[in-house]
Parts: sequence; structure tokens; C-alpha cells
Amino acid sequence: MPGIRQCLFRGPQAVTLLILVNVCTLFLWYNDRKDLEVNIFNGIEGEAYCPHPHHHAMGPATVTHTETVAETVLSRPKAEVAGPAFCDSCGPHDLLCLQYGDHTLARSRVYEGANARFRRVIKKAMAGRPIKIGVLGGSVTNGHGLKQNKVENWTARYLKAWKALFPRSETVLINGAVPATGSGYFSMCWGEHIEEDMDLIIIELAINDQRIEENAVAYEWLLRGLLDLPKKPAILNLQTIGLAFPQISTGGDLHTPISAYYDTPVISLRNALAQHIYNNASLDEHYFSRVNPETPDWRHVNVHGHKLMSDLLLSYTQRQLCAIEREKHDPRPWIDSSEGKLPGTDILEDIPRLRLLQKYDRTSITSRVKPFCLSTRTKKHPLVPMESEGWEMWTYQGRLAKPYLRATEPGSYAKFDVQVGVMNRVRVTYLRSKTFGLGDVWCWIDGNKKGGTRLSGYWNVDNVNIAIVGVVSDKTPPGKHVLTCEVMQETNDQGKGHEFRMIAVDAS
Repeated sequence: MPGIRQCLFRGPQAVTLLILVNVCTLFLWYNDRKDLEVNIFNGIEGEAYCPHPHHHAMGPATVTHTETVAETVLSRPKAEVAGPAFCDSCGPHDLLCLQYGDHTLARSRVYEGANARFRRVIKKAMAGRPIKIGVLGGSVTNGHGLKQNKVENWTARYLKAWKALFPRSETVLINGAVPATGSGYFSMCWGEHIEEDMDLIIIELAINDQRIEENAVAYEWLLRGLLDLPKKPAILNLQTIGLAFPQISTGGDLHTPISAYYDTPVISLRNALAQHIYNNASLDEHYFSRVNPETPDWRHVNVHGHKLMSDLLLSYTQRQLCAIEREKHDPRPWIDSSEGKLPGTDILEDIPRLRLLQKYDRTSITSRVKPFCLSTRTKKHPLVPMESEGWEMWTYQGRLAKPYLRATEPGSYAKFDVQVGVMNRVRVTYLRSKTFGLGDVWCWIDGNKKGGTRLSGYWNVDNVNIAIVGVVSDKTPPGKHVLTCEVMQETNDQGKGHEFRMIAVDAS
């Protein structure tokens, strides 16, 4: 049966009322009168109380009297859909649902939340105001494996779809993706890759982070930093799929509960596709790029994967636009009857005063962090030593997307001015690999060489060559300091390599 209306009746004619209700039910059911509004209680002595005259609840209506309680079902007259035609969910004009199926779209929506910030941004675009979208991601979002990155990349597709959805809004998208880089780097260096005046920021780092707690901590700091930007941007977490790693689960599975804690939606390509690929193994060739003609690249989705990522994101955007239109058409403000014991809508855009990954107390307030970052992957604040010997800027086979500050000989050193903040922390982002012949450096703050830290470029992890963040010190007082790193004679590399590739230095 269609949906019903819940009403409360009072009066002496309960039996007569029940008969008339059932007669009208049969009338509506057999005649299917579209958009019909019938007051079935006209002329009946008694009282009808409907708390929401336009609300049609799902379930049986309850007819009550002091002596008689009965249940019946009323069919709901069909109403016109508020908003664009695609707001008729999975109807003839919901093209994305027709193409992918409601089941696929539903599985992709790992966490939805209240969407207060995202809907605010959508309303701004609906009003024809300009929108700035920033993207932080890894090599997938950078376009690895695509032949025509400027048109095939999910970012380009989504921007085109957004502009079609909001043609009166002038929209720009800044793709700040950095290959082989994860949340550790972006948590303090995001400002090198997007601007501070973003309206919407989309994060794609699920397969760039290993599933370890320090990456979860970094991801939380990244979210807090972005949510605190001047425009209070909306954040979306778009997760791709990667099948080349020691386990299918990646750092993205630690991102999800943190995203939920900060009420930032999560859209997952893996959730939508993985089981189907498991059951049809040849589909990995359909969705993934290729290392060579014989081998799929299970790290990087291809043009088909990028299209699906964009479409899942577009479907989610349309879903929120439709929610806005429904609210305009039929507003139902929530009234708190709990006397303040339940949260109100006024906190939906707030940042929790406590981090998820810390102990609870009643008074602490997490400090705002102003990151300091020098990076080889940016022109804003490039990683240039104040003094060095044996270090040089270098790219592997001329790949400009992956520049490094590189040294190959023991004794080579580099010094950097850093500005330390409230976290008392200084870090180095560097490349780690099992097969690249990478060595070790010793890093220290100011003149405290004895109290330094060893960072090793080698690790015993197969098929993972990625940027890792190492903490040199977390006890440095706020203010200006000097970081020094020197290539060591000792090395953990099995082939006795000494090469070290530095990507960034940050302080906070």
C-alpha cells in the first residue's frame, strides 16, 4: 500500500467514523486519484487532529477513542516532485539511477550525515554565486594512467557536471593532487596546494594511506584544518579502489569513522564495485589502468573508474539538491521537546572541541594549528635549504610531478629554517621503498645533534613506494629554529644504498 496519514480522532461516533474511513480508503485505492486531497471527515461530528497536515507517514494510521481503538490504512495521493525531474528518485528522469541502479548508488554512500555545509554550498550555487572547489588527492586524482587527463579525470568530469547543474554560478576547481602522498603530508601542507577561500573541498586519499593509527591522526588534523578555514567549507571524502596492496583494506577505512565524527560525507568506489570485481575477475581490466599490455595496474583506476567516481559524486550532489528542494516545498522545522538534552541544528557546522583520537574531559579545547610547510611539490614555499652540501633538486626520469631534494653520499647535509607552533613538532616527509636503494639520514634541531632522530628510506614492504612523514622532534619550543639533516654512513638498505629523497619539511 502507499503511504498513509496519521491522525487522532475524538468523538462519540468511533464506529461510524471507522466505516467511513474504510469506504474512503477503497475509493482512493481503486480510483488512484492523483494529487487528490479529500477531507474524509467533513460532516462528521467529532474532532480530527493532524499534527502535520502535509506529512504522509509510512505505516498504519491509528484511530483512537476513549472506548475503541482500531487500525486502518489510507493510500497517499501522489504529489508532484519538488525540484528538477531527477528528484523523482529512480524515476524516468533520474538517469544516474537508471544507469547504475539504486543498489549501487546506495552502497557507494558510506556515510551521509546532515550535510549542513554541503547544502549551504549548493544553495549558494543555486543562487548563482561563484563557487571554488579544491581537491586534495594522490596519483589517481593526479591522473596517473589516463590518456587525456584534462577531460577523463574525475575532477574534470565533476566540474563539467557541476557547471551544468548550476549554470548561473561561476565555478573553478583547483586540483591539488600530489602523487605518492598521503594524509601525513597534507595534514600540514594542504595550503601549498589549494587556497584558503574554498567553498567545497574533496579529499581522495583512501589508498594513499596505510592502515596505521598515525595516518588516522594525520587525517583528523587535516579535517580540522580544512573545516576551520574562513568560509567554513564543506568537505567530501571520495574513496577510490586499489587492489595492489598487502590487504584490500587501506587507510581509507580509518578515515571513515573520523569523517563521520566530523559529519563529512564519504562516497566509496570500492563499496560500489569490489564484490562485483571479485565475482568477475576480468573486470579488473575494465576498471584499472595497465602497467604493460599484459598486467593491470591495480593501484590506479582508468577512464571507466574515473567516470564512475564522478558519477557517484554527481548522484550524491543531486541527492542533496533534491533534499533542499523538498525542504523548500514542505518545510518541517524540528522543535526540541527535550529541554536541551538533544543536539539542535545550530551545532551542525561546528568543529568538535575534542579530537576523536584523544581522551575525553569536560574542559579541554583543541588548539588551532597554523602549519609551516616547505615542499618540493609547490611553488608557494619551495623546499630550499638555507645551507647545504651534496643535495640537489632531482626528478626520476624527468617526471615533473615527483620532484625531490636528493643526496646520494654519506656526509651530505642540508639546513632549513623552520617556524614551530603550538604542537612543538618538526617533521620531514621523504620517500620510502624496498627496491630503490634508499639510505638513512640523521636529523636534529638547532645544535642538539645528540638528541636527533634517524629516518630510514628503506623498508621491508613489497610494492609500496610512497611518501612517509617522520617526526624529528615533538618537544621543540614555539618560535624559529634550524633543522639539519645529514646522510648517514650506516644504511638499512639491503644493497647498501645511501640515496635519500626528501619531499617536504613542516613544523606546527
